[in-house]
Amino acid sequence: MNDKYLILSEQKYSNIPSNWSVEYFNQTYDQAFEKLVCLEKLKEDKDKIYYLMPCKHLWTHGQDVKQESEKIKNSAEETDQDELPF
Repeated sequence: MNDKYLILSEQKYSNIPSNWSVEYFNQTYDQAFEKLVCLEKLKEDKDKIYYLMPCKHLWTHGQDVKQESEKIKNSAEETDQDELPF
């Protein structure tokens, strides 16, 4: 996934928050750059901005989500939060 890229677009408005969308995903660098250049040349709205982003910067779950959830469950059981100190 390190060599995959996506193109994001941001539509800016004056009175409301920006609108973000994914234009293209799962592209090689060459494909994504080519599409980014075409989008920039063809855009009619100056308030629309395109971003080229490598997918390796995206947040993902660990390899074994079930194992991670069991660790969290076991650590909560070990703390004995049910017992009151007084």
